[in-house]
Amino acid sequence: MGIKEKFSKKTKPNKSTKDTVKKELHTEFEEDKKQVVGHAKRIKSLWRSKEVLQLKTEAIVVLWKKKGYEPQFFEEFDKVTKEGYQLVLMEGVKALDAGPIDIQIGSYYYFQNKKYIK
Repeated sequence: MGIKEKFSKKTKPNKSTKDTVKKELHTEFEEDKKQVVGHAKRIKSLWRSKEVLQLKTEAIVVLWKKKGYEPQFFEEFDKVTKEGYQLVLMEGVKALDAGPIDIQIGSYYYFQNKKYIK
């Protein structure tokens, strides 16, 4: 296609890159929005949760510790260690994950039964 054809009003130009970029940005925005809403729902349920024990199987235990529930947490911590579980990982949970903003709402504590640690 020559210069004459590009500027001629008789030919229809292909979709503009502006429209394509707008569509891609809108799609990306919608995907990010769904992800943020899902994260917010999980954080909201954790924030409202009064349960310290989140998961317990024969091999692993997951405890949730948040401000104000320390006595219950330490009571449950004591129980699981007496049952033969060993702390293997502690992970902080952030309410927001936006760069330098760090609002931690609690922590997960992961235990594994000593029988399964080699």
